Amino acid sequence: MMNQMPERITTSVLRRLTLESGYQEDISQSMVAGGTVDILTPLLEQGLADGSQVRIPPTQYWFSAREASANLLGAGLRVQLGAVGSGSDPIIEMTLQPPTADGEPAIVMTSIGGWIQAVSDGHVGDRPTADRIANELADLEKCLSWTWLELRGYATRLTDLGGPLEVLFSAGGGMLTAVVQEPGQPPEVCFLAQNTPEAVRRLPPVPEITLHARLFKVGAVHLVPLVAQIGDTWYESWINPSADQGRGLEELEILAEQDRVVFLIYDGASLDPEHTVQLANPLAADLDRMRRVMRGAPSWTADEFADARDILYAAYPTPQDLIHGPDLPPQ
Repeated sequence: MMNQMPERITTSVLRRLTLESGYQEDISQSMVAGGTVDILTPLLEQGLADGSQVRIPPTQYWFSAREASANLLGAGLRVQLGAVGSGSDPIIEMTLQPPTADGEPAIVMTSIGGWIQAVSDGHVGDRPTADRIANELADLEKCLSWTWLELRGYATRLTDLGGPLEVLFSAGGGMLTAVVQEPGQPPEVCFLAQNTPEAVRRLPPVPEITLHARLFKVGAVHLVPLVAQIGDTWYESWINPSADQGRGLEELEILAEQDRVVFLIYDGASLDPEHTVQLANPLAADLDRMRRVMRGAPSWTADEFADARDILYAAYPTPQDLIHGPDLPPQ
């Protein structure tokens, strides 16, 4: 009779510890998009198979990886990360351990000693360039960690969550709007926001939220960014009045009429919101004006909307800029 392997303990949270500084943060699984895992999985399998340095296109970065036997309960992953043009020595080294039976999440221990040495030797450019490389490698480290955890069965990506929540989780965080309707009640637009478990834990029981909207016109396209500040984080979402055969305009109409807005704040590790916050609708007057401007306007395509939004991003690179930046010259 064949012996069955014990069922793997799974996690939806990765604890990251930087050894040199002692800094610690929790990274939810949903902060890494499933598409990223799909791209990295064959690259990680290649690196584990032959121990070679694997280039990650189209970036300048490479990694090498090895692991303890996947058949052992103590299996783990060792990864070295480097950059083309900065020598063959690794810039970051990480050790990943899977979750444990006592409820501890997966943990990745990171050493940035190679980066510190590379900065000292001038191998990673000036300090702004070196900081950018460190941040990009840290993101890659998180993505590789979740890729291995999913590959070896220590994490199962949530799927078929249904509607906006699935979109939010699969995108790895941010903010979006959703039209909901309780029995016997008129439809209402809610805001769904996601951040890391660590950031959500820092919020008070009733987080202070500010919410803004602004109308832009780029060519024939009208764009309405919705920008919220929750704690120390800024979020953005967009209303496209021409989306989904007019449903975008319907969403704007509903939001202009409702007396309140409700925010559901998620940490990416649970399908239940960590915070539910209700506030008086601060957008009603502005959105009422905007919908009157847009009524009867010719529609536009999704590609035209995306191109117009790219123009705005070039002029307003942050959510704060979208609301507080100067008016855009006529396009």
